[in-house]
Amino acid sequence: MKTNKQQGFTLIELLVAMMIFAVLGTVAYQGLFQIQRVRDGVQVQSDQLAQLRRTFYWLSNDFAQITDRPIRSSVGSSISALEATDQGDAFIAFTRAGWTNPAADVLPPRSSLQRVSYAVEGDQLFRRYNYHLDQADEDALKRRLLLSNVSDYSVRFLDAQGEWHNNWPPATSEPDDPSMPLAVELNLELESQGRISRLFGLPG
Repeated sequence: MKTNKQQGFTLIELLVAMMIFAVLGTVAYQGLFQIQRVRDGVQVQSDQLAQLRRTFYWLSNDFAQITDRPIRSSVGSSISALEATDQGDAFIAFTRAGWTNPAADVLPPRSSLQRVSYAVEGDQLFRRYNYHLDQADEDALKRRLLLSNVSDYSVRFLDAQGEWHNNWPPATSEPDDPSMPLAVELNLELESQGRISRLFGLPG
């Protein structure tokens, strides 16, 4: 007479199986962690590229419509149509045309010209503008964040004689000289992407 013996796993077999599952779990977790890290890096790069596209869109749009129209400061002094010096908080400021006013019937009347400036505050690049062209109210300054992680920047200007200048108007120009540069070169140093240079031709 034969007896049925119950079949089962031995302790050694269970320990081996648990070890295999532990190894597989560790490998799977490391793979998932690596995928997550790559995805986060791709997202950061994607966000940075989106910021760059937005930044150069605004710069191209502004420079394409730059116009030779000086303004008045809040104390009544004359300010050049395009101004870029080492003084002040903005590295470039200028007057541009083409500022549409779709709510003209609702909002108070304003000019189609706009005073625009770009400034780096900390590691962030801002586009700024005043609601009114002549700056009677300093509190009317509006700001838009364009780009983060800016570690350094520089700007220079090409004049009609083919000479480059770091400031505008150039120190050698006459006070009443109405000339504008032919082009503007902007260099941005980003922490994640290094140096990026763009050359913008100006109208006229």
